[in-house]
Amino acid sequence: MIHMLQNKQKNEASSVGKGFDRIAFLYDEIAQIASFNQINKSQLAFLSHLSTQSTCLILGGGTGYFLQKLLEENKTIHVTYVDASVKMIASAQKRITKNLPNELHRVIFINACVEDFIFENYDLIICNYFLDLFDDAYVTLLIERFKQHLKKDGLLYITDFSIPEKGFMHWSAKVGLKILYLFFKWTTNLPTQNLPAIDAIVKQKGFYILSVKSFLKGILKCTVYKYIY
Repeated sequence: MIHMLQNKQKNEASSVGKGFDRIAFLYDEIAQIASFNQINKSQLAFLSHLSTQSTCLILGGGTGYFLQKLLEENKTIHVTYVDASVKMIASAQKRITKNLPNELHRVIFINACVEDFIFENYDLIICNYFLDLFDDAYVTLLIERFKQHLKKDGLLYITDFSIPEKGFMHWSAKVGLKILYLFFKWTTNLPTQNLPAIDAIVKQKGFYILSVKSFLKGILKCTVYKYIY
């Protein structure tokens, strides 16, 4: 059953990666306009927590905005940067080459779907607006894998959408996400149409929250987790 799920995700992810190639050139503008620049701001909520780690895995890093900030914050960290989109990887490489050319040696860029990627062990795993691409079942598999490949005292850093529990923002978030998923289905062939229960799944797998901060009235959330040994 697990292998069938992984193969299904692999085929879908390959298609989505090619889909993101089509919008890579304006991805940053879409994120900025759609969230009043809060998507970028939310990713940096706990950047100061990431100043001492030695090894890091960034999944679905996109055009490299967060990567640049991380390299500026942590002067010694070495990053494995994985994205399924060839053009997203190219954009990230271009950004670091232009803005931090002397730090380029600290990054290994890998164009691959997470399904194909061979994990090593890391002090830090970062998923910024990445897990929302998958359903609950596959997010569960990924979190289990993260648990196996995070070093002791390692951090799991997740920034993503969230649906407030009640009130006007609850319904606003549901409608907004519905529109967003339809947009990405149209532009990138994204099969997922509902936000997975990221926080609940992470906690279920034995992680606890170190720090959490919400943005855009609770629709965006950055959370730092640590595994309970």
